[in-house]
Amino acid sequence: MKKLTVLFVLGSAILLGVVAGSSVAFAAGSNSAEQNKILDHCQYLPLATNLAFPKKFGAKNTTVCVDIPVHVEKAKMVFNMDTNTVDGKGNSTGLKHMVMMGNVMKDAIAKGQIKPENVDIIGIMHGSALKWLVKPVAPQQKKWVEAIFKLKREGVNIHLEACAAAMNGAHLTKKNLFSYDANGNPDPKAGGRVYVNQGAFARELYLENHGYAYFEEGYNYHGKNK
Repeated sequence: MKKLTVLFVLGSAILLGVVAGSSVAFAAGSNSAEQNKILDHCQYLPLATNLAFPKKFGAKNTTVCVDIPVHVEKAKMVFNMDTNTVDGKGNSTGLKHMVMMGNVMKDAIAKGQIKPENVDIIGIMHGSALKWLVKPVAPQQKKWVEAIFKLKREGVNIHLEACAAAMNGAHLTKKNLFSYDANGNPDPKAGGRVYVNQGAFARELYLENHGYAYFEEGYNYHGKNK
């Protein structure tokens, strides 16, 4: 299982270096693969934090010089969220990372660096994380859900799924989920839709078997959940 921990994802800031179309010199002892080589001279390449949060981090990277530019031709990812893990400010780490990667892919699509059909970002919510999709959704997490809906409307293939088995265990139906009305029908005013899968583990197994990278977002590294 290809697990990437929350610490790795956040710590690396999900660097996405764009070197296509530019003259780049690679170190003689670097990886011989066509992508992800070590540069002779580091560059101030755009980071996920710049693309996702330009007001906070600036639209351009002027602080961290990158040695290894990262380019992906396919971005098929499944984020497992089975605990209500948050960062130091109470934001869902999984939802936040989905928004970050969604913005990275939106930028790459706009620049012609990746085909839209090669992007698929899925968040699967069950366990204690399921509450973030149940009405009324806490405002702090709702903003991330709505940001995911917005990315979907802007052409990024990204969505959230709730686990039917977890819903059944909690005596919930679609009418309890955000983006559905009191009758359990999709609410057109929500701006997007949460989908319901038959079972979280089987769904993740299916996606991994079909080449999706698995991201574990249940590691509680701040010592508290909300």
